[in-house]
This record gives sequence, structure tokens and C-alpha cells, in this order.
Amino acid sequence: MLEPLKKNMKLSDKAYHVLRNAIVYNELAPDDVLTEEKLCAELSISRTTVRVALHRLVDDGLAEVRGKSVTVSRLTEEDAASINVIRRPMELLTINELRGRVTPMLIRKLRNSIEEQQNCKMADADDYMYYIQQDYVFHTALAEATGNRFLCDVVERLNTHSTRCLILSTTLLSSYKPAVVEHTAIVDALERKEYDHAYQAMDNHLRQIEKRYIDRTERKKLE
Repeated sequence: MLEPLKKNMKLSDKAYHVLRNAIVYNELAPDDVLTEEKLCAELSISRTTVRVALHRLVDDGLAEVRGKSVTVSRLTEEDAASINVIRRPMELLTINELRGRVTPMLIRKLRNSIEEQQNCKMADADDYMYYIQQDYVFHTALAEATGNRFLCDVVERLNTHSTRCLILSTTLLSSYKPAVVEHTAIVDALERKEYDHAYQAMDNHLRQIEKRYIDRTERKKLE
């Protein structure tokens, strides 16, 4: 069941965000067909509005056109590797762009995100979703603080796909505690204005994400 549409937003934007979240959190799985008629009925919106939302999902790489159908896109091991190749330099560029831009408000927002992650009991799907939402908040907050909207757009899109990788790879239970430690190291360095250390901490975080994904993928092959 898709989440209800929120108020104070264009209908096409609402539909897009509902479908985007459903795909990212695997409520709509790879290869699921996104049928216009069904989505119109579930979301109580017009076919034109649904079509606009589907076009945006295709543009984002979250859905793809197969013949006359639109389906949720797949994510292969090669896709995950390609995402990491692009994500690392963009996130590291973010740290470099934060030199002289770190404010107490940013530090508070980052620390709050970490605290929210630490408080997640990881007992059910709602906990998993909230933890992942806070992970997204952490990385996009860093990008937003640079003041570069183009960098922010790229980082947001990459983190959307990285979130899908995290969920589909089922590495979350083994990675959520180390990731919090890694986030804390980044914020500690930024708060001290030790930007080189923050850069190294982010680089380590991204490399550990990739390592955890590869390790889990290799284990699944042996199961």
C-alpha cells in the first residue's frame, strides 16, 4: 500500500515522492510494473499526473521503459560499483567546499541525525526506514551547507541510489553501528575545523560502505 499524498505540494510532485520512496525502500521491488491505471486508483489522481511522475522516475534512473510498460529499475553489482565511483569524489568535494562554511547550526543538525540513528532499535521495518532516512539527512545536509545547488542535486541523487543499494543488499543490520561511528568522526573533525581530517573521515566512511557491500555480496554468492 502506497503512502497517502501530502498536502501543500503539486499533485505530480506528491505522486513522484510517494513512488520514489516506495522504490527506494523496496515497497516497489525491481521489475515491478508501474501500471498507470492502478496508480491512478491508489493515489486518486489523474492519468496525466501519474504519467508526469513516472517520467521523472525514469529520468532519475529509478524506473525504466520496457516496451509499453514502465517498471522499477534493477540494481546490479556493476551499478552499485558505478555509483560508488561517482559518489566518492562528489562527497569528498562536499567536504572541501565546506571549508569556512561550517556553522553551529550545521553541527547541531548533523549531531541530531546521528543521535536519531543511535536511538533506532532496529527492531522492525519502521526502524530501518527511519535510520536510512537519517542517513540521507546526514549526507544531504552536508551538501546543502556548501551553498552549491548543483552539487547538492548530484549528492541527493547519488544518495537515493546508494540507499537502494543498502536496502537491496541487506547489509543494514551489519553496517548501521559502524556507519554511526564513521559519521561521528566526520562531524567531530568538522566541528574542530580540521578539514583534512574530515576529508579523511569521509573517505574512510565511503570506502567502508563499499567494503561492506562487497563483503555481503560475496557471502550471498556462497550461501
